[in-house]
Amino acid sequence: MNGSPHSFFLFRTSVQTEYDILELTPYLNAAIISGKWSFDLEDIDNVLCLSCDKGIKPKVERLLRIKGFAIEELHYLPDEKGIPLIKEIFD
Repeated sequence: MNGSPHSFFLFRTSVQTEYDILELTPYLNAAIISGKWSFDLEDIDNVLCLSCDKGIKPKVERLLRIKGFAIEELHYLPDEKGIPLIKEIFD
């Protein structure tokens, strides 16, 4: 890692069950060595939250697609960056 701070990313996914998450866990853990990830299956968009280096983001998107899941980045308003909810997920 080059010492750069992690960035936060939110994605809408087609991941729907705990089984789906279990299937993806070893791959996500291998791809995101320095960072954190979590799914919110209670959200209508089945959101994947990432805290990682920017270069990891396309790898995670490609990984989910290869595994047969849809993934689309959710863009939020500039004043929403760093919202407490995201920070609480990873603290």
